[in-house]
Amino acid sequence: MAEEERRDEPPAEAFDRTEAETLDPGPVEEELRPPVRAQPCILRERFVINPNKPIPELSSPHAKAYAVEDRKESVTPLFALVCERSMPVRTNAMRAIKGVKSPGMMRLVEWGIVLWPIAGGECLAAVFERPRGVRVMNDLRDQIVPLTEHNVIPRLIEPVTLALRELSTRGVTHRAIRPTNMYYVDGDRTLLGDCVTAPPAYDQPLLFEPIESGMANPIGRGTGTYADDMYAFGVSLTLMLLGFNPVARMDDAALLRQKMQSGTYAALVGEERIHFTLIELLRGLLSDNPDQRWDIDNLEMWLAGRRMAPQQSRVDKRATRGFPFEGTEYFHARELAHAMGKHWDQAIATVVEGKLELWLQRALEEKDKAKAIAKAVATGVAGSAEKRASLDIMMCKILTLLDPLAPIRYKGMVAMPDGLGACLAMVMAKREEPRLLAEVLLREIPAMWMETRLMQGLDDSRISINFQNLRAYLAQTGMGFGLERCLYEMNESMPCQSPLLTEDYVADLKQLLPALNAAAAKRKDSKQWPVDRHIAAFMGARFRSDIDRHLGALNEKDPVVAFLALLNLLAVFQYRTGQANLQHLSMWLVMLATPLVQRYHSRGKRQEMEKDLGKLARAGSIVEIYNLLENNEALTKDMSDFLWAQAQFQAAEEEIRELDDDGEERSKESELIGRQTATMIAILIAFFTLLGVVISKFW
Repeated sequence: MAEEERRDEPPAEAFDRTEAETLDPGPVEEELRPPVRAQPCILRERFVINPNKPIPELSSPHAKAYAVEDRKESVTPLFALVCERSMPVRTNAMRAIKGVKSPGMMRLVEWGIVLWPIAGGECLAAVFERPRGVRVMNDLRDQIVPLTEHNVIPRLIEPVTLALRELSTRGVTHRAIRPTNMYYVDGDRTLLGDCVTAPPAYDQPLLFEPIESGMANPIGRGTGTYADDMYAFGVSLTLMLLGFNPVARMDDAALLRQKMQSGTYAALVGEERIHFTLIELLRGLLSDNPDQRWDIDNLEMWLAGRRMAPQQSRVDKRATRGFPFEGTEYFHARELAHAMGKHWDQAIATVVEGKLELWLQRALEEKDKAKAIAKAVATGVAGSAEKRASLDIMMCKILTLLDPLAPIRYKGMVAMPDGLGACLAMVMAKREEPRLLAEVLLREIPAMWMETRLMQGLDDSRISINFQNLRAYLAQTGMGFGLERCLYEMNESMPCQSPLLTEDYVADLKQLLPALNAAAAKRKDSKQWPVDRHIAAFMGARFRSDIDRHLGALNEKDPVVAFLALLNLLAVFQYRTGQANLQHLSMWLVMLATPLVQRYHSRGKRQEMEKDLGKLARAGSIVEIYNLLENNEALTKDMSDFLWAQAQFQAAEEEIRELDDDGEERSKESELIGRQTATMIAILIAFFTLLGVVISKFW
């Protein structure tokens, strides 16, 4: 990471104005108008954070500082750091150090979620006790009054040692120890600054990171260990003893290579004069071997007057001849692994040719490592399923064999296993392509990395992430799974990133339903579900019980089954959290429940259910809505009544058909009788007519 920018300098664009802009009265008049004042916000009904009073000199790189007023106690000066919404901040560390009073650590008084007007929604804010002094260094290029062997112990070493001991007892690493994050208090001691408003070591310049974590992308450095804090303290101590940064003009690549070649102590101290009583301390803190680096016990013993033999900086074994790669000769395996990680495709071609194992055997005399690499190459070349994937996995394993202390290297991505979650969070926040991270999880790269390190005697038991579960989640593409599920599983403090919750900071499951209720009042699309991929994944990761089966039902093709699964989940959350009066969310769900009401055949029943659903929605009870819609007895009765009605209707149809058939026969019979009757009448009429004629002739 590049050196920090000055915070007291105005932005460059402020001096980059054209003549027309300077002479135009319009913009000038606009600038002279007083800014719109935002309303202060209140944290825990006690701390009033004023967005109109920023404090730039106390801001962190990813959290701006603002003035705070304490309603209960006005003696202690306070300030607040307001975090970025998309940043996975360290809430676990906040819980651990809240209220802790230590002479060497800035006290975290309170933290929580506030409605922040500048962001147009909720943000997480942390309230700290304001340091009674200035920042040790505003910029790493500054020169300061150096500490001496007489005042360095009371002003720096003692307070920081107490702070590190306090952090270690609470299971928290600081990961932000540097002079630009330290403050002088009352002119006699040093105070460590903020360590919770950004991912671990994200804001650390490479100078303050050990070689192995310094190789990683800043966002992927991970929680780290106490040894990392001791190293950062050693570098900070060196700069404050010298009064300047001896490598200020060196870029990160050159600095990292210098550390690898000569060791950190030699790279920083070099020919500079350090009092002999402090050399032992610096060598112990700046040891490049984490196992030999001083821990807090060693530091306390040194303060107590116990002196130990100075630690010699560990330098990797140098080869008798260099290994040519991309125009440079490398004499150390660690340097070569770092270079190969940056030139992935070229490294694969070089390794497959077999040159690396020969160099390890002959120039470094690392026969066991050469055999392991030869075996990895043979496995990678013989891969049949996906040739390219096999070669990528092979290269990742070979780089771990070359430098087992280094982070995971995979096709340009460099991160510690416990830093992959922060990497994913940053990629998704910036809407970048997450394919590389998906490959790392699907191809089980972290497991292979840890297995390779274990073969060389390195233990990674502190890494508690279950990568097998992550791979299973990623393999499922439905709602509630995929990369979104991995995001929340790997970042315990990550707030839900759903577009439905843009104004709410939902970091806990208890906050979800009220936030959805507020979103329901502003919804525009009545057909949209109140759950999307992010919300479903957030529910799966934060719920204490396994709800994957219910999440799977959300992806059913049958809309009735899917919607009932949604209702079931929301009803369970409402019941477990005891949250009532979710009227807007209930109304939203009722509007989506039409297909479930239409399952009933009885028009009267449908009308009755619509009336009951309206009452339950106004009452805000998702539990009762679910119970009403998931009523198997009512459905069974409705189906029974429907079948009975069908049977009755069919019987009536048969009777009508029979009547219709009988009518036709009677009509034919009547017609026949009518014809016969008409014939008889005609015969009788003819007979009587003839009889009349005969009689008339004789009479």
